[in-house]
Amino acid sequence: MFAQERREQIIEYLKEKKRVEIRDLETMFQVSGATLRTDLRELEKAGRLVRTHGGALYRKEEVQREDMPKSRENRQQKRWIAREAAKYICEGNVIILDSGSTILELARELKDARNLKIVTNDLQIALELQENPRIDLYLVGGRVRNGFRMTQGSIGIEFLKGISAHKVFLSPGALSVYDGAATSNEEMKAVKQMMMKVAGESYMLCDSSKIGKKAFCKFADLSDFGRILIDDGMSQRDREILEKKDVKITICSGTEI
Repeated sequence: MFAQERREQIIEYLKEKKRVEIRDLETMFQVSGATLRTDLRELEKAGRLVRTHGGALYRKEEVQREDMPKSRENRQQKRWIAREAAKYICEGNVIILDSGSTILELARELKDARNLKIVTNDLQIALELQENPRIDLYLVGGRVRNGFRMTQGSIGIEFLKGISAHKVFLSPGALSVYDGAATSNEEMKAVKQMMMKVAGESYMLCDSSKIGKKAFCKFADLSDFGRILIDDGMSQRDREILEKKDVKITICSGTEI
């Protein structure tokens, strides 16, 4: 078993049991205590658990979980971002929509669109769009992660390899102006990277609350995106850092929607 698989299983166990001790993990995985302490240390750095003497506690709110339903969190900012992002979508486009609450707001902007092919791995986005007969909608297959409204895994990656899209719109779990965009696990990383690979242009939609947060797996440098759309909560200092790196950003704001 790879370290990442083991760490994901540790998190799944913690979701159910809320706490775990090293000796229990040694029995479960048949690896050394030193190896498991490294696992717990890395998971704590990623914001996914809290280490204790001899074990760990489940962290109720993982900072990197962009794929969980957070429809009320920073919703106004996400609507501003979505409204601006919709301007980059043209009739006749084939687009890929990543999972996440900001991308869901973009999907809502497209409910009356026409002559689009839309590919998504987000179940809620698919439900939002499925009643529009002028959209050809494709749902990426794969494993539905427990507690999440999205698919991931090798089945979906193989499906994505067979398509070609004009644009992809992605959302990160965490963003660093120095280190790039990150997500919570290796499977999500692989899906996002394949989405970017098969699309001609990549756009990142990110509300400013994710700046400076931590997530487990980096999936892209910010220079990999044709444009980053973010709300006006981004600091002037961070804007200047990105501009010096020639990263194209659009600051999204507006009146209450």
